[in-house]
Amino acid sequence: MKKSAKTWLRLGISAGLLVVLLLFFVDLKQAWRAVADARWEFLGLLLVAFTLDRCLMSYKWRLLLVSQGFQAGHGEALRAYYLATFAGCFLPSTLGADALRVGIFAKPDRPSQAVAASIFLERALGFVAAALAAVIGLVLLAGITTGLPAQFFYWAFGLLAAACLAVLLSFTAWAERLHGQAERRWRQRSRVLAWLLDFVKAYHQYRRNRGVLLWFLFLSFIEQGAPVIFNWLIAKALNLDLTLLESAAVTPAVFFLARLPVSFSSFGVLEGLYVAFFSLVGIGATPAFLIGFLVNLGSMASALPAIPMYLRGGINQAAPPPPPAN
Repeated sequence: MKKSAKTWLRLGISAGLLVVLLLFFVDLKQAWRAVADARWEFLGLLLVAFTLDRCLMSYKWRLLLVSQGFQAGHGEALRAYYLATFAGCFLPSTLGADALRVGIFAKPDRPSQAVAASIFLERALGFVAAALAAVIGLVLLAGITTGLPAQFFYWAFGLLAAACLAVLLSFTAWAERLHGQAERRWRQRSRVLAWLLDFVKAYHQYRRNRGVLLWFLFLSFIEQGAPVIFNWLIAKALNLDLTLLESAAVTPAVFFLARLPVSFSSFGVLEGLYVAFFSLVGIGATPAFLIGFLVNLGSMASALPAIPMYLRGGINQAAPPPPPAN
């Protein structure tokens, strides 16, 4: 399927899910009253929280690059994050935000393979942190409600174990030997394969920086608390009785499941998950939908500071140039 077709499919899925939720689960009059009576100071704090979260994400990514000896300023890393997020949300690009970040950040002294490896590792360790947070959240949720199916625990523990095992195996000497064998056999056959081999080599370099990886993993786990704060602030804005403990019990599992790339910017999927999971802590369908919808809107609004950056210089090298063919 062409990328443009996939984009339209994801937009269609989001629109369809939102229509179903609005028709069958959401009381529009109640939703309108809740928004009209909202305490906007908490929504302002929500945008501040999103901004701080984006700063933390760019700081973590910069840690990985600097650990490999690449020069990367805080402002430069943050700019790349903002521009890639903005492009992924608003511009008619068929490339993902991560690919755009590689294109924005790669330079002659920062090879695209090394930048791509840092982003891949960022995602891998972020997945481990998200799975761990989901497991802890489900444990908290089990102490609050009795309506949680046991299958959620099995899936969460299984995914956490699989993610940890995959990351550990990728850094073993055995994996490095496999790369060496592939290097000798495949490098001369294709520029694409040569690029991939350099990407894997750059990734393996991180096994020599275990302290940085542990610090990164710790910060990634702390970062899983950001959506907990987002939901709590929105609940405060909507005058809902949601405690931080209840938000911490529900949010990690919801955000973990919302990672599935089946809709546009998680619209429709996130709201549906909120309706299902927040009912376990006594939040009705309409306010749960509003919390999820405002989180999605807040995420998009937090990318708007990229507009002046984009107008000043655009997205330099909108994507890394593909390796030339043979």
